[in-house]
Amino acid sequence: MSGNLRESLYPRMGMAVAFTLIGIALSLIALLDMFQTLFHPAGRGTMSDWVALIVWKCFRRVANTYPGVLTYAGPIGILSIISSWALCTLVGFALLYLPHMRSQYVFDPGINPDNHRGFWEAINSSIGALITLSEGMGPKSAWLGLLRGLEAIIGFGLLTASVSWLLSIYPVLEARRSVAQRASLLHDAELRNDIDMFRDSGDKVHDWIMALAGDLSSLRNQMAQFPISYYFYVGEPQTSLSGTLPYLNELADRAVASGMPATRLAGTALGGAVEDFLKLLAEAFLHIPEKDKRAILTAYAREQMSDMILHEQTIPYRENRSPVANNTR
Repeated sequence: MSGNLRESLYPRMGMAVAFTLIGIALSLIALLDMFQTLFHPAGRGTMSDWVALIVWKCFRRVANTYPGVLTYAGPIGILSIISSWALCTLVGFALLYLPHMRSQYVFDPGINPDNHRGFWEAINSSIGALITLSEGMGPKSAWLGLLRGLEAIIGFGLLTASVSWLLSIYPVLEARRSVAQRASLLHDAELRNDIDMFRDSGDKVHDWIMALAGDLSSLRNQMAQFPISYYFYVGEPQTSLSGTLPYLNELADRAVASGMPATRLAGTALGGAVEDFLKLLAEAFLHIPEKDKRAILTAYAREQMSDMILHEQTIPYRENRSPVANNTR
């Protein structure tokens, strides 16, 4: 008899250990990814990066036929990342509760305990703990109560941190659009007035170039902190940085080639800001070699479905058929 009892207990113990280990792993994955994404200076989490990339790829493919849908890639990417954190936390803690549903829970009168011993009941318990909602059952032991309290703290932290993260992203998007529109207005002003800013604008031009260099450097650091901002599609040519960045690159080259020392200094600074920005794009998002600036500019414009604005011409998105751009990711 004792041998039969031992044989029946071993599988249950093995399953309990497996559920516990998987639950701990899922919970730690969610917590680590939240920390890396929300609190780490680099702002990158492995799981959140993959979720955002998958969402972007899906929308980018559909956008070849219906371009307007790409504007939803960023918002849905954020919601998908937050949902993945919540789901991993929810299922992870549910697996921690599951082995103890039979012995460590008490139920309100009128609830049949025999009907609340399985996985979905553990999910129900986890949901109740995550959002601090009473579901008609509670833990007997203090350690299980502490575990549910910990899940409630994580749930509250997830809510507040996600809201703060969401609110922090929009200043980055506004800064990106401002840099792009400033460059677009400057390009348009040169063409409309038939003026070469380096030949005809006197000694003020280096101030304009240095301002653009500072703005682009600041934007580069903000995008490194909030990489999800890359996946927000603007949809407006005049505020699309992917379209105006080639013009900024040419502007830096023209400034360096000018005869004024201050302007050459400013052009070198702007060229460095453009190069740093392109390296971030190549390494973090486009996954192409960092040395070829032209290829990165082309790939970025292609990926974001933008016309490439140059000093003397504009290359339409549909004509931007660079092999490198078509093979990004």
